[in-house]
Amino acid sequence: RIGLGLMCKPPRPGATKTRLARSVGADAAAWLSRAFLMDCARAAGDAAECVGLDMVAFYRPGDAAAELGAILGPRWNLVHADAGDLGATMRETLGLLLARCPGGALLMGADVPLIDPSVIAEAARILRDGGTRDVALVPSPDGGYCLIGVRCAQAAAPLFAPMAWGGPDVLAQTLRRADAHRLTMRLLAPVRDIDDGADLAWLRAELKTRPDDAPATRAALDALASKRQGPPQPG
Repeated sequence: RIGLGLMCKPPRPGATKTRLARSVGADAAAWLSRAFLMDCARAAGDAAECVGLDMVAFYRPGDAAAELGAILGPRWNLVHADAGDLGATMRETLGLLLARCPGGALLMGADVPLIDPSVIAEAARILRDGGTRDVALVPSPDGGYCLIGVRCAQAAAPLFAPMAWGGPDVLAQTLRRADAHRLTMRLLAPVRDIDDGADLAWLRAELKTRPDDAPATRAALDALASKRQGPPQPG
């Protein structure tokens, strides 16, 4: 089996999606964050049924287990993970996943509500069919990436050395590091993560062309548009 880690935080106003909150307010940003998490978990679950994935939600802060467990449900194992720096945390979580699932480990963010299960499944197949120096990567249009998969934590460790995480050069630096350390990068189709108001405007427009996708996010946006209050419910 392949391990799949979902990196997540509880949807708390003022503590989650702070860049998005500048456009929609802290309460709405938290509400949307919850919906994004639900849709990402749904996509991961669908992929798990296709290719066999051991799903783990890696969360911070340490008091968020019950809150996230209520959102994600019993299919997810919950593990607290916070090594300080984002790269160090990613390296740690991938190592934990590989200890559970030596066949490979995937790690994805929880703010890509339109990620298709087939993309996650394809990343898992790349690991399953590849070698120890293969890396699967789903880029994001902002210059970063939203999913990474590795076969060997030691081989991939240089990818997670300190850098300006969250900046526009993350993908480029990652590719340069992979080349320097003779890793084979397998790039999949880009998927947009939702960080700010421009991303949210794109998401609203994209959902009009994809009526069956991201049901929790769609419900949250519809509720915001009509000024209703309350958390989105699972579809």
